This record gives sequence, structure tokens and C-alpha cells, in this order.
Amino acid sequence: MKNQNGYVDSFAKLIQCPTVSASGKEYFDKFHKVLDEEFPHITKVCEKFETGGSVLLYKWKGKSQDKPIVLMAHQDVVPATGDDWTVEPYAAVVKDGKVYGRGTVDCKNVLFTTMQAVDELIEEGFVPEHDVYLSYSDSEEIGGPGCEINRDWLVAHDVHPGIVLDEGGAVVTEMFPGMKHPLATLGVMEKGHANVKVIARGKGGHSSQPPKNTPIVRLARFVNYCDKHTVFAPKMSPVAKEMVRSIGKVTPGFMGWLCKNVGIFGSLLVHTMPKKSPEFWGAIFQTTIAFTMMEGSSATNIIPNCAWVNANLRFSPNDKSEDCIKKLEKIAKRFDCEIEVQGSHEATPEVNFSGEEYNCLVASVKECFPDAVIAPYMLFGGTDCRTMQEICDTAIRFMPCVMTAEQDGRMHAADENIDVDAIGKMVNCYKTFIKAYK
Repeated sequence: MKNQNGYVDSFAKLIQCPTVSASGKEYFDKFHKVLDEEFPHITKVCEKFETGGSVLLYKWKGKSQDKPIVLMAHQDVVPATGDDWTVEPYAAVVKDGKVYGRGTVDCKNVLFTTMQAVDELIEEGFVPEHDVYLSYSDSEEIGGPGCEINRDWLVAHDVHPGIVLDEGGAVVTEMFPGMKHPLATLGVMEKGHANVKVIARGKGGHSSQPPKNTPIVRLARFVNYCDKHTVFAPKMSPVAKEMVRSIGKVTPGFMGWLCKNVGIFGSLLVHTMPKKSPEFWGAIFQTTIAFTMMEGSSATNIIPNCAWVNANLRFSPNDKSEDCIKKLEKIAKRFDCEIEVQGSHEATPEVNFSGEEYNCLVASVKECFPDAVIAPYMLFGGTDCRTMQEICDTAIRFMPCVMTAEQDGRMHAADENIDVDAIGKMVNCYKTFIKAYK
């Protein structure tokens, strides 16, 4: 059984495999070889199924097949580009009590610690009450079919999960000034999303004789309008209400008091907080819009006859995608622009967070993190868990990883890192949950 140093050495080997999405089968094959070597008891005891591509699916047989656990993660990582990294992103450098590298938080930490937990329990001779599946997609970061492949395999083999655990929320510290306790955010739903291409057309021509109101000018006016105005009204959803109440339990002072009394002051919070902090409170209460890509002409001296900008929408559970897109289209017409929807889906339903499976998870988290406040949580982004939720009512987005808000912001950015001692705590929490699950 590995000790803390052993965890780091083993985990580092996973980070040192650059499994960037769609980078090539050879990278994933090397990664799979490392997993076989690092987790010998899983390799010996668990069934490994070839479900498709570089997707991984293991089955650890339990005493019953009735309501199996599915532990999820994804193998692929986003690229580590740019000059902002202070360390080599695939070297798994350890400094100041942290492991640095692409995938340390998103989400090879989950893959490593779920496998480590199962490997240790097998070594200890433990037999789970129910079957345990380990499901690891190869294409989550690019919206690929990896998770769908495993979902379809489970359906075809008449497997009905009792609970699914995927990446998502975490045990967050230092989220707010003076925060008294960690906040364990158990994701029970995800916002919907869409990509909308906003297009402006015109005559085009040479830049030496520019007309007024060119496509780029009109797009700029459209973007500026959306940035300066509240396009989608903030509203309080049931999950947001529970999130706010939980935030109040860890936040000192007047702000904490307001949040704890959200039932009374909900309207005040909804209408004031998104203006103070649109990144956080706006994401809780509103459908958000972010402009992520744009394109004009192919040369510096050509006025384009067509230009476009991509609007990435994240739908609040209170809003229907159709209504939001219609509103955006109406605004676009004011600036003589048109829209094309590139793909859209609604917010997920809330999972069952009152049943015995969820309560078992909560009890395990409380046992492992006794100072933490448990908070049902709405994910602003998306995970593979959306797919598994189609076959499981209790599909929870949560990794028992202690991290600061600053570390959370390092996902998909430079110097992604995880605390060394957080790795062992994750292993312990997964083991605690598997042993408690009846």
C-alpha cells in the first residue's frame, strides 16, 4: 500500500503522460500501460471491458448487482499552451507542498484516487456490497462520445447504477474573505449551454476607402451592448437558494447573515449581487453570455463582407434555451446582425439529493471532512455526468479534493496544481464511501 510519498510518485506518472484530447491513440496506450503497472490489484481482480476507442471501463464485482456504484473521471486534458507556466506542464513538479501539472485537478486527480482507493480495498480483502464500475472517458474536454460509449455499454448489459460520482464540486477553502469553514459543494445539476454564432454581413472592400457601419463595427456595437446591459434577468432557482444558504454558513458578517436568511432577502441578493460580482453571483442567478471567438477578413487591408463572433451561453435552470436565443436574436437585429445556433441543450434536472445513496455520500464526506459545510451545488460548466444522469437519478458532480478558490481557477490555465496532502484525503474519502455504501 502506498504512503503519501508513494501517492505523489505514482500520481506524477499519470501527469507525465500528456493525454491531450484527440492527441493520438499512442498517448492513451502509454497512459493505460502506466495504469496497469500502478494499480496491480485492479489489473488482477477487476474485469476490463473494451467498449470503444481509448475509453476505459472496469468492473469490481461486489456481493450484489442491484445498485452499483459508478466512479467516473476523464483521461484527456486540455492543452498546456502559452508562456504563463512557471514549470514544465507535464513534468509533475513538486514544490511548496503542491504537485504542478496539466490534469492535476481536471481531472487525473479523480482518476488516480478512485483507482487507488479500489486498489487498496482489494489489497485489504474488502468486498463491496454492490458492484463498482470505474468509467473513464477519453474525450470529455472536446465533448466527445467517450462517456456515451460506456453509458450505452451499461444499458446494453442491464446495469442500473444506484449512484454515479464524477468531477464537479470540491471541498473549497478561501472562497470568501474570513471564510470560517470549507464548503463541500456537491453538484446536483448543471446549467445548459449553447454556442451562437452572431454574423454581420456587408459590401466589403479595400481599407483605404472605408465605409461607415462595417460588419465588424456592427458586431462591436452588439458585443458592447450585451456587455453593458443585463441581457438575461437574474432569478433564484431552488438549487441556487440552497447554495446561498450554505454560503451563509461559512461567510462571516453581514453578508453571511443575508445569505443564511435567503428566504427573506433572496430578492435583494438576486438583484444586487450579480452587479457586484458577475463572475460568481451572476453565474449563480443568471443565464450568462461570454464572447469567445471572432473572425473577420483574412488580410489587414481588406474590409470583410462577413464577420462573426461566437456567444457562449450558459442557461440558468429558470430559463429555456429557446427563449434566451430568441432574445439574443432580437438584440442582434438591432445591429443588423443575424444568428446561427451551433448547438444547444437545457439545464439538467436536479438529481435526487434526498435519497439514501446521496445521504450515504454526505455522511462519508462529513466523516472525512468534519469541518466542512455540505452544499448542494449547481455547476456552471459541463461534465460527462450529464450523460450518466440519463440512466441514474443520483448522479453527483463532486470530487473530495481540498482546494482554494485560486487553485480552482487554475483549471484550464497555467500552473494547475493540487496540494500533496489533498491526494491522500481523496483516496480516504472514496474508500470511506465505498465501504459505507449498502
